[in-house]
Amino acid sequence: MSSMVSLASKLAVASLLVHKAAGSSEFNWSHIEPSWDLEYTPCYDGLQCARLLLPLDWLNPRDKLNATVAIAIAKLPAKVGADHDSFGGTVITNPGGPGDSGVVHMIKNGHFLQSMVDGNRHYEVLSFDPRGVFYSTPIANCYENEADGDLAEWQMRGFGLLDGSTQQLRRRRAHATARGQRCAEADKGQSSIREFMSTASVARDMLAIVDKIEASRSAALAKATRQGGHDDSAQRLELRSQSANKRAEARLQYFGTSYGTFLGNTFLSMFPGRVHRMVLDGLVVGEEYVDLDWSTNLADTAHVVDYFYQSCFEAGPYCPLWRAFDMSWSTIKSRVDKLVADLDANPLAIANTDGPETVITGDEIRIAMMDPLYAPLDLFEGLATLLHDALQGNYTLLLQRTGITGHRDTCSASRALAYTWMDQASMAVRCGDAKDVTDRDLAFWGAYAKKLGNLSADIGGLWVEVPFACSGWKTRPKYRYDGPFTSPEHDAAAIHSGRPSAPLLLLSSLYDPVTPLRSAAKVARGHPGSRVLLQKSVGHCAFLSAPSECTKRYVRDYMDTGRLPPEGTECEPDCSPWWPCPVERAHLPR
Repeated sequence: MSSMVSLASKLAVASLLVHKAAGSSEFNWSHIEPSWDLEYTPCYDGLQCARLLLPLDWLNPRDKLNATVAIAIAKLPAKVGADHDSFGGTVITNPGGPGDSGVVHMIKNGHFLQSMVDGNRHYEVLSFDPRGVFYSTPIANCYENEADGDLAEWQMRGFGLLDGSTQQLRRRRAHATARGQRCAEADKGQSSIREFMSTASVARDMLAIVDKIEASRSAALAKATRQGGHDDSAQRLELRSQSANKRAEARLQYFGTSYGTFLGNTFLSMFPGRVHRMVLDGLVVGEEYVDLDWSTNLADTAHVVDYFYQSCFEAGPYCPLWRAFDMSWSTIKSRVDKLVADLDANPLAIANTDGPETVITGDEIRIAMMDPLYAPLDLFEGLATLLHDALQGNYTLLLQRTGITGHRDTCSASRALAYTWMDQASMAVRCGDAKDVTDRDLAFWGAYAKKLGNLSADIGGLWVEVPFACSGWKTRPKYRYDGPFTSPEHDAAAIHSGRPSAPLLLLSSLYDPVTPLRSAAKVARGHPGSRVLLQKSVGHCAFLSAPSECTKRYVRDYMDTGRLPPEGTECEPDCSPWWPCPVERAHLPR
């Protein structure tokens, strides 16, 4: 769910995804010719990229009139060759969203993820942009030009975050309906990508990728065997090739975070006999997700917000919000709460000299808090600085955070490479996965907004945007899976049994702002033998919230052997906010 809040991601221009990421070289995806086989090209810094052709409609894959999608794939090769005894195969990963880019995830986190899974065996790590997302084509952009999309977003911003008031709901519902109609009409006269972006279609894509990887590797091993003569290496390759031929179907090895856990759960539920290893971190409860019930996600949000202020107080002068006269962390929180309340009661007029005039309300503070709750190590200090400045009457950082300072050249080269339709891609997936809610009346949405606001005064109004966007969504998917989210007991020995080779390993942070620990327990009940490993960090997912050598050890052992940690295992994080963290760690993939 790392980008499920489309309004926040749209307003935060710093989050734009361009394909010259930090530490990478530029790469032009249009130079890769899409292929029905995996044909890799060197890309970025040490990655390999491909564009894989797959059927648009998996219900009619052999229909000659069926269009295709070109899936953008990026992989980090294993540290050993495929002929090495310690080669463990491919681990596929999805970063979440829905709508986050797997390619960007690999650029930012590929090496760290490889360090998590590499133990006695060594793995290549692969991710992809799901259909409609960023570098995969066709794209799920509802607008012919960026200016139209920006104008629609700015109009919605003027309405404010949902608070349950009738007048606001009327306007926002009309806007959601108009956007749903706009997106539904965007592909008139051709097959709509939005009709084929459900998680079921993406799971089927993932199955095809697994098969393509196996076919490509088997062909390479067979070729090497023919050319290798009779040395030991050739004999090992021959044995591996024979083993591959005996194995009827390749199996998935997967590491999913946030929404990526729903994708993994869907795959496991649809194709249990095609799973070898699966690690899910930051659990989304399948039944709640398809029911469009997002209220349970906020069960631990207040704990994460409190942790921001508690850890700030404990850090003392290392936290920009701290004051020597503060008696407790609640004193700091009270100052910020008063600022938000004052801005709600008396919106602040800003007459920019280098951009448009604007108005700041408490909503801007709420939006600015969202991403830092996901990634405290990276973002708590920046949030504290922003809030400190705002309390002093300096709103420059807040204006920059919301993207309302200065002018933007939409024709610049960097803008041409930006992923500006992430919110539209996210809506296509999550609204398509969920049941149709276009018949829900204003009374329902008003009560829902108030419920989430009561659960979290800080982000409840922002979180309700996620399901509310579906209130006007017109497009229904051709291929949808809504459960049951279950699998049979694992069977490591019976390759053809239709059972997974190992039980699920589930990870969770102690306090997660949007995928609480209790969700992991709910998901575990649907999959016999699965187990939850608790990492005592705060933030979204164990993987993203903090590095932990303890967690790594258990993940590596699971990947090597299929063995789960003992019941009740807990791991300490290696880093905490406000202090230097010299070890490698993961970052939000945007």
